[in-house]
Formats: sequence, C-alpha cells, structure tokens
Amino acid sequence: MFKKPALLTAFGIGYLLGARAGRERYDAIVAKAQGLWNDPRVQEKAHTARVVAEEKAETAKHAAQDKMPNHNGSSTGSTSSTGSTPSHQTTPSAPSPAASADPVTGTPRGWES
Repeated sequence: MFKKPALLTAFGIGYLLGARAGRERYDAIVAKAQGLWNDPRVQEKAHTARVVAEEKAETAKHAAQDKMPNHNGSSTGSTSSTGSTPSHQTTPSAPSPAASADPVTGTPRGWES
C-alpha cells in the first residue's frame, strides 16, 4: 500500500504532466477511448459480461431466497393452482421484544436496517 506522501507526489506529477499536455491531448485521449469502446469486439465482450453478471445475480437471488426463514419456494402474490384467486399468505409475527431486543434501542434483534 502506498504511503500518503508518495501517493500525493504521484498525483502531483500526474497532474502537472496532464496540465502540460493541454486540451488537444485530452481530446485525442477521449477520441481514442471512444473509438475503443465502440469497437464491435469490445461491445461483444461487454455484452457477454453483462449476460454473465445477470445470470450470477439471478443465481445469488435464488440462493438468498432459499436461505430466508419461512421460505416455501414460491413467490409472493402467486395464484393457487385451482383458481384465479390469490392465495392467502400470513406474515410471521415479530419476535417478542423482551426476549431478544437490543438493550439500547429496544429494536428486536435481526430487524436492524
């Protein structure tokens, strides 16, 4: 890890060199970066990375839902298989504050946000 003086020195040198390069060099760097980003190969890799990230997020979502207490494997608001009326779901009652409350705030444990 860098020490603070070394980091500040490196930042200062980078700033001075960048300031001396001027607007023309900045515009050239921006044009090169935009050209690279618009390259079809880069866009293909970005799309692939996005698809993989969405799949991993969905997998993680399902894994988290499976570990939730009182999770029965169905999503909320689903309809029953025998009719079109929404199924009645009960919400679990809150734990008794006296049994497992935070001594300072009185908030039930596990309910912190």
